[in-house]
Amino acid sequence: MMLNSQWLNTFLTLVDIGHFTQTAEKLYMTQPGVSQHIKKLEAQVGTPLLIRIGKRFELTAAGETLYRYGLKRLEEENSVLSSLQEDDAHQGECRFACSGSMAMYLYPHFLERQRHAPGLTLSMEAAPNHKIINDIKENRVDVGIITHPVDTSEFEQTAIGSESLCVVAPAQYPIKENDLSALYQLGFINHPDGKHYLQQIHQANYPDEHFDFNSITLSGYINQLGQILLPVAQGLGFTVLPEKAVRMFPNQDAIQVISLHRNVEQQLYLIVKKHRPLAKRYTFFIELINDLIKRPS
Repeated sequence: MMLNSQWLNTFLTLVDIGHFTQTAEKLYMTQPGVSQHIKKLEAQVGTPLLIRIGKRFELTAAGETLYRYGLKRLEEENSVLSSLQEDDAHQGECRFACSGSMAMYLYPHFLERQRHAPGLTLSMEAAPNHKIINDIKENRVDVGIITHPVDTSEFEQTAIGSESLCVVAPAQYPIKENDLSALYQLGFINHPDGKHYLQQIHQANYPDEHFDFNSITLSGYINQLGQILLPVAQGLGFTVLPEKAVRMFPNQDAIQVISLHRNVEQQLYLIVKKHRPLAKRYTFFIELINDLIKRPS
């Protein structure tokens, strides 16, 4: 049962003022109208709320309980209305999604912002393009970074820069410049974006050769970004990762980035839902993203 808000408000005002006539004046009603609201509210809750004593009245036990409830409900409503009207750049949840390598790069900088504004809550989802797009569409994420534009008017997309793809091999592995065929025999350390990255590298450097992923030796698969280069460092295979992810690997002496005739740059797009304005708290992060993407690795 949903209590009638108008009747409840009349009841709360009557209890606060303590007089039917003055309550009617305050609410721009007639005195019989106030009495009618009280009777209807009593009928709705199924019990008397007050007992008249001459020109005065006393609350019943049910009336006291309802009065306390009404005050609490009024306080909660005022709090909600206040929060709806307030857009504080230092409060609230911020929800982002991007590739694993980009999340690894951005997240420490985001945490620094949260440290100075502890009223913020950060959510960072590492996901492939299609999931990022779907999560924004379903309002599970507010800001995403993807590597290709989306052909729909449902989103706003802004080109924010690019990131290089690196072919990474064991440091001691002998290889000539642009000799991908030798690496294919060594074995590929695959990961969620591995096939897509390698295909871009292959097509840029061997445009006349068909890319057949099934013909490439696979040495392993891992979906934890921070560990993809571990088997490479131990000589077990090669992989392809964005440059920022490679530069963050702690054991740089154990790996090498292979020189290519044609480097591959992935374009990066910041994507948001078109008709869902972002809160002010996102402004700082979007400016930070743009600044960080443009910084050299």
